[in-house]
Parts: sequence; C-alpha cells; structure tokens
Amino acid sequence: MPELIPVIGLEIHVELKTKSKMFCSCPNDPDNSHPNTNICPICLAHPGTLPTPNQKAIEWTALIGRALGCSIRELSKFDRKHYFYPDLPKGYQISQYDEPIAEKGELTLELPLEVNTRDSAVIGIQRAHLEEDTAKLTHEVSHPERSPKGAVEGSPGNKKSQSGATLVDFNRAGVPLVEIVTYPNFKSAVEAKTFAQELQTLLRYLKVSDADMEKGQMRVEANVSVQEAGKFEIVNEKVKPLAGYVLNNKVEVKNINSFRAVEKAIEFEIKRQTELFNNGESWSQQTRGWDDSLGGTVMQRIKENAEDYRYFPEPDIPPFNPLIIAGETKLPELPQARRARFKQEYGFSYSDAKILTDSLHLADFTENVMSELTDWLYSLSETTTDTATIKEQKKNKIARLAGGWITSKLLGLLNEKKMNIRILKISAENFAELVALVYSGRVNSTNAQKILGEMLDAGTDIDPTHIMEEKGYGLVSDENKINDAVQEVIRANPKQAAEFRAGKEPLIHFLKGMVMKTTEGGADPAVAEKLLREQLKK
Repeated sequence: MPELIPVIGLEIHVELKTKSKMFCSCPNDPDNSHPNTNICPICLAHPGTLPTPNQKAIEWTALIGRALGCSIRELSKFDRKHYFYPDLPKGYQISQYDEPIAEKGELTLELPLEVNTRDSAVIGIQRAHLEEDTAKLTHEVSHPERSPKGAVEGSPGNKKSQSGATLVDFNRAGVPLVEIVTYPNFKSAVEAKTFAQELQTLLRYLKVSDADMEKGQMRVEANVSVQEAGKFEIVNEKVKPLAGYVLNNKVEVKNINSFRAVEKAIEFEIKRQTELFNNGESWSQQTRGWDDSLGGTVMQRIKENAEDYRYFPEPDIPPFNPLIIAGETKLPELPQARRARFKQEYGFSYSDAKILTDSLHLADFTENVMSELTDWLYSLSETTTDTATIKEQKKNKIARLAGGWITSKLLGLLNEKKMNIRILKISAENFAELVALVYSGRVNSTNAQKILGEMLDAGTDIDPTHIMEEKGYGLVSDENKINDAVQEVIRANPKQAAEFRAGKEPLIHFLKGMVMKTTEGGADPAVAEKLLREQLKK
C-alpha cells in the first residue's frame, strides 16, 4: 500500500464578548437562560431593517489579526453568504469573503516531542474575518443511535429524528463572530490540538473572548484529507497534485467542542479515510459531525463550494478601512513572549513557564508572587545580602521551589476544592511569604501544605506566619524535645540501628524519616540527623 500523508487545516470560530451584538444594540448575552429575550427586529431580519456594524468588534478583529502576525487590509467589506437553515433568520449571513479584515499571518508552536515528529511548527494564518453568529437550535429528540462505522454515508448527522421538534433561540443570532482560517500546515492531530490551545490562551490575553469551548464561545472545525506521499506538494499554502495525480477530497469535521475531541476527531478521520483508500473506495467532499459519545464522525451533508453560497457585497454596509477604525491599539505582552520571559527572568523550567502562562490570571499572580518573594527571602535571612543579589545567585533554586508550589501544590488544591484561580482570596504577598518560610527552613513541606489548605479554607486573605505560630506548625529546633523522639526511634528499630552502626550509611535516611514521622514533621531535619548520629555512636 502507498504511504498516505494527512493534510490538515483548521477553521476556528470565536465569539467576541462585546457589550452588544454585531449589527444591532441588543445585549450580547447568548447564554441567557431565557430564550428569545435579547432580540430585536434587526437580529430577527424583519423587512426594512438595516444593520449597523459594531465598531468594537472591528477593532478587536484587527487586534486578533495583529497578534497573529497578519496584515490588516486598508480596505475591507462585508458580504452576504446565502444558505437556508432555521438558525439563519435572513436566509443569508453577513460575513466577509474576498476582502477580510486580516490576512497572511502565522503562529509558531512549541510541540511535545514525545508525541510528535517535530519540536516546533510554524502555522500559517490565511485570514481572520468578522461575521455574525447564527441562532441556536435545540432538537427535542436526538438522532437514533448508530455506530460511526455504520454511518459513513447517508446518516442524519446532528439533525433531529422524524418525530422530534426543533426549537430556535435567537439570543445568539447576530453575536460578533471572528473566523480564523489556517493554511494546511499541520502534520498531526496533536499539532492541531496544540494550535487550538495556544489560540485560546492568546484570545484570553487579548481579553476579546473567554473562548470557552464547552459554552460554544470557541468552535473548531477541521479540514482533513489523506494524500499519497510524493504525489502532491503545497505551493503558496495550497495543495497541488503532481503528474496527473487526482487529489482525494477533503472532509470538514464540525461539532468539535473540546481540545481532546479535536485530536480524537482528526485521528478518527485520518484512519477512516485511510481504510477507504486501502479498500479502493473514494469519498465526496463532505461535511461530517463529530459525535463524542460514539467516538467517531458521522455524515451531515455534501460540502458546498464558495459559488454555492452566492457571495456578493453587502449593499447596506459600505466598504471600510479597519486601520482607521482600529487605530494604534498597543498589543499586550502575548503568551509566548511572557513564557520566554518567565524562563529568562525568573529561571522557570519550560514546563513550569508553560503552565504558569496558560492562564492570564495565573500569570499575573505568579508575576506578583515572584516580585514579593525576594523581599521575603531578604527579611527572613540572617545576612546583609541585598535582594538583587539573592535573586540572581539563587534564581534557579527559587524558581524550582516557587514553580513547584504554584503548579503542583496551589493548583492541585484548587482543583481538589473545585476552586478557580480567578477567585483566589490568597494575596500574592502572603503566598510568597509561605514559599519563603519553606525556603528558609522555618516550616517543612508537609506543614506548609497544611497552612496552604487553611489559607484557602479561610475564604479571606490570611497571614501564613500567624497560622504557623498559632497551630505550632513551625520546625522544632529544641534538641531536648527532638532527642526524646530520636531515642524512641532507635528503640523501636533495633535492626536498622545495628546495621547503620555496622556501616550501612543510607539507613540514616530511614531513621531520620521515622523521627520526622514521630514528630509529625515538626522536627528540624538537620537537628534530627545530628542527634541520631550522636546517639548511634554510643
């Protein structure tokens, strides 16, 4: 069998969180629990109504384009895209066709080598254009159960069954929607998933969308085809056949509402097309839906081409210059730049820097923690070394400790308690104080985690030193108190004590661990080891 190469591109729709809709003044609140309340004659397409473009939506689309390295056109326009479906009140969608706001950009991905063939990839951005969202359809009765394999052709897709009704909620109709179209530069499903994750982070940094996939604020569609190796090339970002080769048709996969599903849907479609090809079968250019419960794609319809939509310029909205409307809004520090700075400035590992910058709120919290931490280390130290010297000389050690406490301890507890970093009551100053207490040996890791748990449970900002002193969590350095525990451990473990005396040096760690257990982590480990060695010499 010939080697088949997957060709993958993405189309990603993003709802902007402007105050009003795209072409009218209705509130932009598609998740309103009361259907058909945020509506007016314009978003219901009553005769004689005229659309008025949302200036903020145009500004934000240009901002997204610039963040993706796109060129912003000096002349752009809206177009009518015709199709007939119950979620489209006008019978056409106001979108953009040949003159989008932004075009020809790129986004560089850093990839996990353990599951990928390359460690980085440059993904070309074909365009970012602005349009209006459709209404939301609710099918009262779902489609009959079927298996993905048995539903290759002619399946009803996500349409309702014959006996069910479809309800239409127009609260979402007219919501500003940015469509970001990539070139077919992905070599694997993992790369496509990584791109979607990186784009979500970027959009949140720009504060133009919450991009929550579960709520439909960010919707991914994948264009997938498999082609014979050596019989095609990608020229000017387009797939071109070589020497009379006929390209296999691409399939557009819709209804993908999670990053995991992006990866699974593309993998499934590559496998499905490969099996069809190896069996000598062909397939039409088509749209398929991803069914997460079935773990596969199902047929929806034969794919339309651009001419099927009968695009023509929107006559009620004149062409415009996005550069004049958007102005010179300054881009914030973007995720990739902040990730690189966290590695360089603070000494975080790549994996910690990636986690710490994936959320804007977490990145801001981390920045404030690191700003406070060196001051706390200086105040708890017994030297006259200035904070700048401490930060430079101990940068890697501080980064490992702080990174671990934020990514593992704090995020782990937040996840366990089902809490969000956005509503964290612990101040960066008090969290930095806690890390400094651990760093300086005032409290061990076990008791520090207890303090952190109490700080979270308090529901208000509380001083970790106060908890440590009140609960007696600090390390005990009193040799008389620790010596009692040391003697108890030696009596309870005579075999290990004898073997240590006979020369098995590593057993000191076991015995020290037993002392720490006996004192519930309260003993100073250095003092415990010193006393153990003294007692074992007797």
